[in-house]
Amino acid sequence: MDGVKSLLSVTDGIELIGLPQDGLEAAQMAIQLQPDVLLVHDNLPAADGYEVCRLVKMAAPDVGCILLTEKQRSSVINEAMIAGANAVLPPLSDASAVIETIQACAGRREIRQTETYEAVTDPAKMPITVGLISAKDGVGKTTLAVNLAVLLAKQFPGSVVLCDMYAQLGDVSLMLNMGMPPGSLVDLAPYADELDIQLVNSHLYTHSSSLRALSGSTSPEPVPINALSVSYLALLLGILRRNYRFTLYDLPSTLWDGGLYLLSRCQLVLVVTNLFELTTIRDTNSLLRIIIDGAYVPQANIKLVVNRASAKDRFSVSDLEEATNMKVEFTLPNDTETVIAAANRGEPFILTNPRAPISQGIAEIADAIVWPNGPPAKQQAA
Repeated sequence: MDGVKSLLSVTDGIELIGLPQDGLEAAQMAIQLQPDVLLVHDNLPAADGYEVCRLVKMAAPDVGCILLTEKQRSSVINEAMIAGANAVLPPLSDASAVIETIQACAGRREIRQTETYEAVTDPAKMPITVGLISAKDGVGKTTLAVNLAVLLAKQFPGSVVLCDMYAQLGDVSLMLNMGMPPGSLVDLAPYADELDIQLVNSHLYTHSSSLRALSGSTSPEPVPINALSVSYLALLLGILRRNYRFTLYDLPSTLWDGGLYLLSRCQLVLVVTNLFELTTIRDTNSLLRIIIDGAYVPQANIKLVVNRASAKDRFSVSDLEEATNMKVEFTLPNDTETVIAAANRGEPFILTNPRAPISQGIAEIADAIVWPNGPPAKQQAA
């Protein structure tokens, strides 16, 4: 220890602020003085180095702990790590190794200043991944996905991305009036090993609402289903979650390994259906059974959405709830004129007609995404 003390006393950029006499005092001083780094020997009176690390990690988690021990067996190092040590060094380590380890541990506080730290600790900044899926095409799922994403983008500029997961015949590009997108999901696939945020962003279209959108494909050519592999989609999802607060996936009804993987990573899955016909209700129940019984998505993470609801529907919400054994969380009214006119113009109706009942319904879904426990005003009222 004397050698380490001497080294620290003459090293620029390192200030020695305490010399405890035993393990108990070492823990007390670390908690009181909050140093960047604590060096503690494994063999100390009153409390050994392992106990000191445990105590300090509980009471002062920002303090980096370096355990000095002559025992370098893997079992000893493992015990030190479990106790909370950030590094293990022999007491007579090379001076450069000691300084390098101290500097590495001293950088722990800087993590609090990073965007990633905020993303995993601040509820208002935590990344949220939303999947939208339906058992059948034509129920208005993509319409919901586009308008929901645009509304979130208006509320949180630069923080929302929508991914069209249709490798063929996707409609997100049309509904956002993209023209020729700068790239697509399929275009990125061959570069999976090189994916980074710059490459991904270069393939995203930026809508006037600030929404970033990834087209499914820029070509009508058939795409092998294995092109959208789990490994590729896992990399893409990780990059988007680190750089955008809200990531929405418009998923096709045809399930494959990659699609099931994305569903399993979503904090919220919106299963969209309607009440027009029995086959849609039956297929919706089958879809729910696949993703719930297959343990891809916990039932608590799934919200059932009835779209295009009308008094003329052959079946009722209660019929759907009985068939699926799930509560319908959101009901969007049938407004064919508003929806089709907006789709033909490539202008989301959430922007052009925000007061329409269907727009108000989508706003409720957006609130449920942003505030899972209800908006702050409602929480206080409750």
